[in-house]
Amino acid sequence: MRFVVLAALLFAAGAGASQRLVVLDFELIDELKLPGSEPDDARRLAAAGETLRARLAGCPGLEIVDAAPASDQIGRLRTQIAYLHRCNGCAADIGPAAAAEIVMFPWVQKVSNLILNVNAEARSARDDAVVTVRSVDMRGNTDRSWERAVAALARRLCEGLSVRPAG
Repeated sequence: MRFVVLAALLFAAGAGASQRLVVLDFELIDELKLPGSEPDDARRLAAAGETLRARLAGCPGLEIVDAAPASDQIGRLRTQIAYLHRCNGCAADIGPAAAAEIVMFPWVQKVSNLILNVNAEARSARDDAVVTVRSVDMRGNTDRSWERAVAALARRLCEGLSVRPAG
């Protein structure tokens, strides 16, 4: 029975029932704040966002939309709270402005230069309900470790998002 339900959901996702997803920029939680690390962090965060969007664009049943139309809402929210992924209800503000049904909040938590966590939470723009949450640990603060971690996160997110029927 589970197979039949899963097959029906996969068919619906692949049959043009796509959901519009806006992926916000990665945020960094860095308690260490090592001197000189800001340029590398900023570059890696930007690359991670591009990689995540590109990989999610290949997920069945998803259409990635640009966050630019919601930039006013995002900017206003950033002045009110430290991290968007911790906001309460802001998917309902951002999603409609970006013409998206799902809003994704990605962030990286730097525990040390050896241990980092790459996370993403997707919420419904309709009611701010959590659609999926995924996390990947990485070892080493290098370009290569970031690339691999974001690729793994995207695969897990795709699994969590592509089988959900629209609506």
